Amino acid sequence: MKILYKLKQIALGALLLAMASSCDDTIEDVGGAQQNYNSVYGIIAVNTNLATFTKAIDLAGLKSTFDTADNFTFFIPTDAAFDAYLVKSGYVNSLGYPDINLVPVDVLREVVLSHVVKGVKKRVAHLDGIQADYLTTGELATMANAEDTDLYLLSVNVTNGVLKVNGSDKPAPGTDYYGTNGFVNVLDNVISLDPPAPVIEGVSNASPAPGEDIIIKGLNFVQVQTVKFDDKVVTFKVLSKTEIQVTVPADYGSNALVTVRTVYGVSNIATLGVRYLLYGDNFSGVASPVWNGGWGGTQDFQNTERVNRGTYSIKRTNNEGWTGMSIGFNSINVADYGYLKISVFPIKTTRLFFSIKSDLPWATGFSVEVKAGEWNNLSIPFSDLKADQIGETINSLNIQEYSGEPGIVYFDDIGFL
Repeated sequence: MKILYKLKQIALGALLLAMASSCDDTIEDVGGAQQNYNSVYGIIAVNTNLATFTKAIDLAGLKSTFDTADNFTFFIPTDAAFDAYLVKSGYVNSLGYPDINLVPVDVLREVVLSHVVKGVKKRVAHLDGIQADYLTTGELATMANAEDTDLYLLSVNVTNGVLKVNGSDKPAPGTDYYGTNGFVNVLDNVISLDPPAPVIEGVSNASPAPGEDIIIKGLNFVQVQTVKFDDKVVTFKVLSKTEIQVTVPADYGSNALVTVRTVYGVSNIATLGVRYLLYGDNFSGVASPVWNGGWGGTQDFQNTERVNRGTYSIKRTNNEGWTGMSIGFNSINVADYGYLKISVFPIKTTRLFFSIKSDLPWATGFSVEVKAGEWNNLSIPFSDLKADQIGETINSLNIQEYSGEPGIVYFDDIGFL
């Protein structure tokens, strides 16, 4: 009888051990019938590899939201990935260890909801006998998007059965658990749907007048706090996530460095006006520059076919690819300026190479793609033009067609700021 009792104890222990192991990270990657015993929240709550996310749910007060029969698709970072996020975000205790208790509740709520899509059951791996929608490359609205429309949608990439989420280069480790009301897709990264820092791509008028309204074009204009001309805060109106209307202040001189600050960061610098005007309608009242040169084409410095501002522009006809021109001017000090300003209108989209070094210019320059059928207002920093290799003065601007294709390009409003 004692032997039989001991055998029963051993069998019971083995059964409990098997039940426990079926609830943690030892579950087979693509799932099996043994997983379909619980809700998705139940699976999360008992999985020892997802303990940090479970605690996040509790601390954010969201347990009652998820512990229901509603359908959900979860994208959950492993404990190691979540801990790495906590350390990177500065949520560490006095001993330097990640501590989720230090995360503000509102931040934690957004983080958790950014990992959940309600109302669907989606997974990556196809499994016989399991009814589900399958994840495909695209965007999904999360529960966080429902609370904050400024947040970005969740980007999903599925290529050859490999899942990557939120633009991460880290593939999901291949584990997706299924329950009675959804799926849990396990990730090696924490999702953030916060917009990146703003980016200025251009302005509607690079040489505005005081009191004029101009449009700043770009990306991520979300929760804009300030727009500045140099250090001066100016009046603005956000038209969309890609456009801001700005009123040029009455005391605007002839140039300014423009920045946009949002809750999520500060933009790159855009430029208005110039301090040294190389070409407007002419070269300081003269139709031609101090000297000029070109190869494989022609240039007309008094063109009237297409003009950005004023009466004239420069028309460059490239008869073949990789051709270009040089414009000479009286020497100016490199230290006095920080940007090359130029407006470009190509008949077809192309790439141009700019240099301000007179000898061996093609070793010190910068190429940029310009869009067809519109004026591209470019501000190229001297750092991109390798000013540290130029010397104390400059006296030429070199422009080369850089796509290998012939074509016509117009230039206007050339100067330095």
